[in-house]
Amino acid sequence: MGVRETFKENLKFYRQKMHLTQEQLSEKIGYGGGYISEIESRHIFPKPETIDTIATALNIRPSMLFDERGSPENIKKTFSHIYGTKLEKELKKRIGREIENVCKML
Repeated sequence: MGVRETFKENLKFYRQKMHLTQEQLSEKIGYGGGYISEIESRHIFPKPETIDTIATALNIRPSMLFDERGSPENIKKTFSHIYGTKLEKELKKRIGREIENVCKML
């Protein structure tokens, strides 16, 4: 998952955790009502200074917006990316062995 996608998912997670709408957070950081919507839809990416302002408004460290384990959605995507293929291969191998064992008994 890329940095922008991670940022977007974390922004949405922490914003919702603070019970803020996109419009409320936009206004809280001094931007027009659609600014956060534009970020979350990946049409724009904020400047570093704005990232600091957003983090302050959400009462988090700026680095938390880039942590791949920040939001549940990012955790799921990271887990799937890292372990999904390994689990699939392991399950196929085990199932294949079990099928062979059953066939040998027939």
